[in-house]
Amino acid sequence: MLALAAALGPGGLALRWPAPTTALLVVVLAPLLEEIVFRAGVQDALAARSSARLGPLTWANALTAAAFALFHLARHPVGWAAATCVPALVFGYFYERHGRTLAAPIGLHAGYNAVWLVLLGPG
Repeated sequence: MLALAAALGPGGLALRWPAPTTALLVVVLAPLLEEIVFRAGVQDALAARSSARLGPLTWANALTAAAFALFHLARHPVGWAAATCVPALVFGYFYERHGRTLAAPIGLHAGYNAVWLVLLGPG
């Protein structure tokens, strides 16, 4: 742990605590709404059209993750938006794995956003 803190810079790990309203939006509201739209909406619609797989992932999940990344272009630079594709694949995988219920992807998404928010700030 000390090696990780030292690797992060001379000041070590500096956590950034967000304003409560920012935390509420990023950790609760965004995961809830995004997972409803992208999992229960887009991914389910695509899955109804094809059950094709790409290794352990379905095409519906892969295409939904790409759409999720494109959606994030509105508020993030290209690299950050593209980086949302990997967690989106994880959220979609657990959505399918747990019987297409939203609890798993919402919980994972909220946790991911909380860590991101505390480590990197709301910027």
